[in-house]
Amino acid sequence: MSNIIDINDNIPHRVTEVICVKCCKRWIAVRPATTKLKDLDCSNCGKGYVIETGENFDDNGTDC
Repeated sequence: MSNIIDINDNIPHRVTEVICVKCCKRWIAVRPATTKLKDLDCSNCGKGYVIETGENFDDNGTDC
């Protein structure tokens, strides 16, 4: 049997601090680089209110 590699393991990801502009909740978001901020869910408010704070947590300052 061969080893099966999940293609999703190799998708570039972003790690940034985000904030919900509706309720001001902050958290660290780890998401595929292709995910739009408008598609992130705030656990308090839902979709469409999330923006990045500008704080980047990737090791090299770019997408992983």
